[in-house]
Amino acid sequence: MKLSIILPVIAALTLAACGNLSKVSKEGTTDNPVWPDAAKTTFRHDGTQHGTWPNWDNVRQIEAGMNKDQIYELIGRPHFQEGLYGVREWDYLFNYRENGEHKTCQYKILFDKDKNAQSFFWLPEGCGPKKSAPEVVREVIIREVAPAPAARIRQ
Repeated sequence: MKLSIILPVIAALTLAACGNLSKVSKEGTTDNPVWPDAAKTTFRHDGTQHGTWPNWDNVRQIEAGMNKDQIYELIGRPHFQEGLYGVREWDYLFNYRENGEHKTCQYKILFDKDKNAQSFFWLPEGCGPKKSAPEVVREVIIREVAPAPAARIRQ
């Protein structure tokens, strides 16, 4: 009798551990990203703030095709509990300042069946690192004045 109760509980817990919030395709895309409640972040410190203050240069480096280890090195572990096995969705909560005002935004990365990042979303849309201005390459022209040849004096 106890076994008939324990097995369904274990099966339910196993399925819950495999879940993603959004319906993620094999290609690592979704038509409808589902966002976790920002107050339920598992990345907490003492105090009232949730999430992290990211290094935006690291966030800008993230691109399609990166694996989970590469992304982990750049921005750390996900801030929400999406599951334990087969997770193909990572969610982050980032803090930043804009015109002196403290703001937060959520960042979602979806992975394909091979665990490579493929899709990236921001909430609210347009949130996140602003494109850095392209580096201006200035040409420096050095003008060298060659000494005039010595005039020959006839004697």
